[in-house]
Amino acid sequence: MPERLADDLEFVKGLAIEAAAIARERSGRVAPHEKPNHSYVTDLDLELERLLRSRLGERFPDDRLTGEEYAASGGTGPRRWSIDPIDGTGNLVHGLPMWAISIGLIDDGEPVLGVIALPPLNELYWATKGGGAWKDGHRLQVHDAETFHEQDNVCFGTNAMRAVDPRSVKGRLRDIGSACTELVFLAANRLQTSVFLGEQTHDVAAGAVIVSEAGCGFATLDGRYLTASEFVAETPVKVPTFVAPPMRLKAILATARRYP
Repeated sequence: MPERLADDLEFVKGLAIEAAAIARERSGRVAPHEKPNHSYVTDLDLELERLLRSRLGERFPDDRLTGEEYAASGGTGPRRWSIDPIDGTGNLVHGLPMWAISIGLIDDGEPVLGVIALPPLNELYWATKGGGAWKDGHRLQVHDAETFHEQDNVCFGTNAMRAVDPRSVKGRLRDIGSACTELVFLAANRLQTSVFLGEQTHDVAAGAVIVSEAGCGFATLDGRYLTASEFVAETPVKVPTFVAPPMRLKAILATARRYP
């Protein structure tokens, strides 16, 4: 790992731990509001994004800052931080403990660093390009297989479930409700594949680094294989896109179909 990325990673891990502690303390008393797209935002989302932007801006004044809740700001250099202060706000509002804080770094169009905290589970995931994927200090490596077992967890985002015929996919269907959580659960072998549609850059920038470093690949329903950079660059995700270990990815593409 380049020395600069190693230093950046340690800073961002500390920042994510700080934000996660605030989030855990505040999670039981958030004030939700409905955005124009009918999704929720809370006072905690806004507070955390302001905190993350402030810390990143002070540390990296030349870098661009982008996120879910506020307009782009910061410098004009080739590096861009993509922030999701709470991914899975609907889960948070309803007391479902599946939500995440995500900080990703894109350098000249390439996702190179990702840190994701899961405050309800007190877990921290991270990766840098070429440096492997990690959970709480333990190296992550996905398990692969040529076929899917009936008990394998196949995760569909809500949009993807409305586009891909679930009868064409083998396994137990899940919807976590947080793209960042789904990506790190893939890296940790809690899910065997996940299907995305409509996700924005802040939903996947950090997780794409983590899951690819753990050994997963990316491919669209129509059979186009993507790099992690292409997956992130082509957001919002326009075609149902599968993320899975290589052999599982090939197996699911062989059977998955759109709704008739």
